[in-house]
Amino acid sequence: MKRSLKDIHAVITSHAVGEKRVLLSRGESGCDLTQIAITDLQAGEVALAHIHPDMQEGFYVLEGDLDVTLNEEIVHCHKDDFVYVESGTAHELHAITKVRVMTIGCEIESKRNQLYPFVFKPNLHSVIWGGNRLKPWKKHPQEDETPIGESWEVSAVPSSPSVIDNGCWTGKSLIDVIDQMPSEILGRSVARKYGNKLPLLVKFIDADKDLSIQVHPDDRMAKREHNKFGKTEMWYVIDAKPDSYLYAGFKEEISPEEYKRKVEDGTITESLAKHEVHPGDVFYIPAGRVHAICGGILLAEVQQSSDVTYRIYDYNRPGMDGKPRELHTNLASQAIDYKVYDEYRTDYVVKESRANRVIDSDFFNVRVVDIDQRFHRNLVKYDSFVITMCLKGSCHIKIRSTQDEVVLHEGNSCLIPAAIADYDVEPMTGHSLLLDAFIDNRKASISESEGGLLRKLTRFLHISGK
Repeated sequence: MKRSLKDIHAVITSHAVGEKRVLLSRGESGCDLTQIAITDLQAGEVALAHIHPDMQEGFYVLEGDLDVTLNEEIVHCHKDDFVYVESGTAHELHAITKVRVMTIGCEIESKRNQLYPFVFKPNLHSVIWGGNRLKPWKKHPQEDETPIGESWEVSAVPSSPSVIDNGCWTGKSLIDVIDQMPSEILGRSVARKYGNKLPLLVKFIDADKDLSIQVHPDDRMAKREHNKFGKTEMWYVIDAKPDSYLYAGFKEEISPEEYKRKVEDGTITESLAKHEVHPGDVFYIPAGRVHAICGGILLAEVQQSSDVTYRIYDYNRPGMDGKPRELHTNLASQAIDYKVYDEYRTDYVVKESRANRVIDSDFFNVRVVDIDQRFHRNLVKYDSFVITMCLKGSCHIKIRSTQDEVVLHEGNSCLIPAAIADYDVEPMTGHSLLLDAFIDNRKASISESEGGLLRKLTRFLHISGK
């Protein structure tokens, strides 16, 4: 086979910048070679950071100057330089001048089809305050009238882990699958920081009755007392019956001694800030903030991956076993933040066809995505898994690098591994509302050392010197 480059029609690259001419395609190679192509980029064009979970790639510079970013390292390339990119490596191409590059891709059969959006088997929890909305909302059969308060959508808590319900990992615990591919699923930074463990737990909660007044410890106290993560969380109200409310924080200053007295005489709620709620309301609950979801509320919860809760007051009601539930008055008194704050509700703005910032914290980042047409999400830059919860409508999620696709219906969720977090979301019903949770590692990677600033300065000098 002989081909001349001038006879091959140029097409736009999959990254929507530059043009490529395919010398040899996957179907023609007869092996694991995906393609050999010649790519032309104009000065200043950037093929944004992306990852191939099951393919290794090589770039040979034929003309011009090119910066290739491999994870956090910038490699300056000139004519006749060659760069090899291992599978699972985030890489970005930035044309300093007009550049022509030969690209060679080769698929790794042993890694084929292992990374895709994970959906999970039902993980429902029956509790005394639970309601009857979760099963029908999630389209699960209602076999009995047992109250269901929580649906653990994505969990790596050992006491109740999620079980994958699609693809080659069907029937496997999420914990076990993460153990096999921690960096690819969690992201390199997340895996390193959290010891190869998923640091978030997300739930849907249906409160038919008031939850107990409670508080969660921070990381330091939870580590000391239980050898677990602390628990900071946030709530997004999906639905609320008329006059529904919740408690978050104090409305007046009280001392630890007053707190204990009010718990004993049942007047603790009189000192708490009470908030009437409506769909779309958001509350950020840092560790130490006293809180309670009350009856009539359906919400989505994003929290640190922890099952540590200190129950302060439970209205003297019995548990599922007919016995009073345990209170943790003394531990709670050590965990509580007694300060009164001006505002407990989180303000944010939702605009259609964009990812709207809701929460940016040290523990997680949350976006609300409101779309009525196909929407591209490239979150590879965060070096993090993405948990997507479908709050309204139904949608397709299609991964760009692998073409894997899942359908996400209202009331269900999926986990998108970090290595493939470049995808399109397309509503099936005209309109979809999604809640995305992830961890933004960009700040950490820049501030870990002076090297982050040095790399930026080096790149600036390299570009300005041309």
